[in-house]
Amino acid sequence: MVRAMENYIGKNEDPGKLPKRKGRNRLRVYIRIVTAIDVLLLLICAMLLLRAATVQKQYQEEKERADELAEELAEDEAEIEEAENAMEMVKIPPESERVSSVRTLAERGAAAIELLKALFPHQVVIADEGSFYFYDIDRSLKPNGYDSSKFSVSDNGTLAYEEDGRLIGYRGIDVSQHNGEIDWEKVREDGVEFVFIRAGIRGYGSGKLVEDERFEENYEGAKAAGLNVGVYFFTQALTEKEGVEEAEYLLELIRGRELDLPVALDVEKVEPDGETIPRTQGLSKEQYTKNVKAFCERIGQEGMETIIYGNGKTFAMLLDISELEDYDKWFADYISEKDITPYFPYHFRVWQYDSTWNCSGVNGNCDVNLAFY
Repeated sequence: MVRAMENYIGKNEDPGKLPKRKGRNRLRVYIRIVTAIDVLLLLICAMLLLRAATVQKQYQEEKERADELAEELAEDEAEIEEAENAMEMVKIPPESERVSSVRTLAERGAAAIELLKALFPHQVVIADEGSFYFYDIDRSLKPNGYDSSKFSVSDNGTLAYEEDGRLIGYRGIDVSQHNGEIDWEKVREDGVEFVFIRAGIRGYGSGKLVEDERFEENYEGAKAAGLNVGVYFFTQALTEKEGVEEAEYLLELIRGRELDLPVALDVEKVEPDGETIPRTQGLSKEQYTKNVKAFCERIGQEGMETIIYGNGKTFAMLLDISELEDYDKWFADYISEKDITPYFPYHFRVWQYDSTWNCSGVNGNCDVNLAFY
């Protein structure tokens, strides 16, 4: 028995140590299990944190987008309200009111054109060469927007526009060599704040590009007097190429000169003068419009703004105004004792409202304007 135990001990380790080793093995297993659980928990936490960050980022993006949509909605509502207010200003009166208005005009001895304007408020009525022409108003274009009841004229023929108790707009004149020598200090003292000076023309008969004889003199004098200065060019372009040619000619004339106002393109229907036939006579509305766009785009390439000058015939008969919505308009329509509102359904920046204004410093009659800048 004793020998058997000795033989067993000789072949095996101390039996007293067997329980301790077994306990250590179990402990190692427990530690590994706990470590694995810890690692798993850390991975889960990391995944949750990553997911939370992603959700937070998505929430922030959605919130920013919601804020942008809210701003866009507010802007849209403001534009809608502005459009509604503008349309309210040009609201067409009921037929009964129109008939009554026409009768009143007729009783006052109004001209036929005035009667037709009152009878056809949905159209622009133009008188030209003994005939009347009717053009539908394009309601998709930005409307006039000015409240006719807010215009007033003083005893000296100066027009004003008052809104919320304050005067809106600036008074200015436009001049060329035909106005002769000008005393610009007196012009400024007469309350004139800006001037458009003719820089040049294309001859309506010869087609030559010509500088206005008093351009430099007028520019220097107006600047010295502290007036805001813009320039204009009289066009007779037959093609887009000629439109660009006119723009580049004008750019050379004004190179190095500081301008405060946009470059204006003077677009007018020229009537035959004796044996001289205007070179643009018979030019299509489509081609006229392309020529004007070519001029404006070339000026725009130099970082300058443009404005298109014309009267009712210009914007109804010569040009497709729907193609020129991106450019400001300088509209010519002269007031009378009975009517001091512009006959133009579309938005404009400058209104030339009289060609017989008496301005200090200018000999004879002078064109006068009200600018809304």
